[in-house]
Amino acid sequence: MNGTRAATAATWMLGGLVGLCIAAMLGLLFFTLGSGLASLRPGTIERITLADGSSRLAEVVADDGHALLLRTSETRRLGEGYERVRRGDVVARSEPVDAFMIGLGDGRRVLGVGDDAALAAAVGSIGALARVVEVLRPNALGAFEGAGIFLRRLARFVATPPDASNLAGGVLPALVGTVTLVLLMSVLVMPFGVAAAVYLHERRGVGARIVRTAIDTLAGVPAIVYGVLGLGLFVHGIGAGIDRWFYADRLPVPTFGGGGLLWAALTLALLTLPVVVVSVEQGLARIPSSLRDGSLALGATREETLRRLLLPAARPAVLTGFVLAIARAAGSVAPLMLVGMVKLAPASPLDGAFPYLHPSRQFMHLGFAVYDAALASPDAIRGVPRAYACAMLLVCVVIVLNLSAILLRNRLRDRYRALES
Repeated sequence: MNGTRAATAATWMLGGLVGLCIAAMLGLLFFTLGSGLASLRPGTIERITLADGSSRLAEVVADDGHALLLRTSETRRLGEGYERVRRGDVVARSEPVDAFMIGLGDGRRVLGVGDDAALAAAVGSIGALARVVEVLRPNALGAFEGAGIFLRRLARFVATPPDASNLAGGVLPALVGTVTLVLLMSVLVMPFGVAAAVYLHERRGVGARIVRTAIDTLAGVPAIVYGVLGLGLFVHGIGAGIDRWFYADRLPVPTFGGGGLLWAALTLALLTLPVVVVSVEQGLARIPSSLRDGSLALGATREETLRRLLLPAARPAVLTGFVLAIARAAGSVAPLMLVGMVKLAPASPLDGAFPYLHPSRQFMHLGFAVYDAALASPDAIRGVPRAYACAMLLVCVVIVLNLSAILLRNRLRDRYRALES
């Protein structure tokens, strides 16, 4: 009786811990999504009247209870319009309906008040000096108009390249680089991971023990060490050798010896190899031995049994390894900083020119965009919301890739469930 009560209490405790973990994960996910999407909503323009009789037309970007942080017009450079005023000096706050905001291509915002003629004159005078990307009256927007502006900003954020400061524009090159890197890494790691898992499952002896020890050791190596390994082995070793043999006419400008998409994918393949090996090996171990024995009894060879029966039955485990590899590779940013990832890439590794995929090119990554916007941005007020938006997009990419693999895995698992039983 006491044992039953203890087992029940342990079950409830474990269930509560699992529920707490799920709640924390969902809370983090919704916080990231909410903070990222909030940065794309149009703000409100206020007229702040101070005790000395002066007024400011600005967006209130922060309020700590003692002072207001205002962002006024930025006519000369990005970030020049910030001003901090004490709450005690503020005598009036209003939201003029005729206030307008002119957004420029480099991220600056010019604020003003007036009718359509004044707005057109302001756009004309600014458009001769800078590229105008957005004109709106945020205080006069309705719900549907605000939603439309939000969707346009979201589309521009996803489908356009960033500017030089990485504070304005979109993240299309980083999005393309992230997806291309993860898919190329998967193509490289899955054959080696499946082959290693088959070897460990089929073989016994000193060689198998050495391989298993190596896999276990790789699983415990910090991610940044893989970056150092990739830099020394792939970039300065193999890449420099390729340049000497095939691109000597371009030296000292490196082609493969300066870091690029291929070396980053190989580095991540080494990083995720233990995950794939363990997943596939466990999938092979779950296949009933009667299937193997029956195949051998019918005259099939060991190779035919492995190729035509065991590996197809282990496809759900292979896709599980694929899902886990994507989840780990998408968030590994530190090693990529050493093997080809840059803040602003001169050209995309994937474009419309033959051969379409250019593995020697440097690339951008959403994970590094999060770091750069949050910690290395010259304007933290803009950088932190942009970091949330990049993190939101990175989470969405990982979810889409994982869900695609999970749905395919579940279909294959249902197909072979009868065999497993």
